[in-house]
Amino acid sequence: MRKAAWVGAALAVALTAGCKDRDHRDADDQAAAAADRAGNAVDSAADRTGNAVDSAANDVGDAANDAGTQVKRAAEDANNKLAGTPYERRDEFRHEVDERLAALDKELADLRSHVNKDATETYRNGVAAARETRRTVGADVDRLAGATAANWDELKTRVSVSLDSLDRQVRALRPDAKPMGGAGPS
Repeated sequence: MRKAAWVGAALAVALTAGCKDRDHRDADDQAAAAADRAGNAVDSAADRTGNAVDSAANDVGDAANDAGTQVKRAAEDANNKLAGTPYERRDEFRHEVDERLAALDKELADLRSHVNKDATETYRNGVAAARETRRTVGADVDRLAGATAANWDELKTRVSVSLDSLDRQVRALRPDAKPMGGAGPS
């Protein structure tokens, strides 16, 4: 009987131990399956996120291209409006030049009226130089009449530069310019 008790106890221990191994294997299988499902879910979410990021990047890129195109068009329009005076607007430019010249001629006549025996030599020389510059401006303005589309920009630039030079000379001769280095009449 003792033997039977020992055999029974050994069988009970063996059966119990065998069940625990099987339970552990089932738990391991279940954990592995859960990990696989979680991994698959993460992969799927990453794919969806990656696709969303790609789509958003494409949308941003398209929007940037559209904005760039609009800016380019606006810049071209502004450039066409402000890029100097095109040949087609030569009459308008000539009118602006004539107005500016009339004002400078009036001021130059007033400055010449102060040239007398009491005027300094520097002032007399400055007025003479301004009169010479005025003749150069007149010749440049006369060339505008024969301007073509091919030489318009060059002639327009020459007139603008010579007008600016005359304007600087006249400003330097003004009596109120004396503290700034002007030669004004004495």
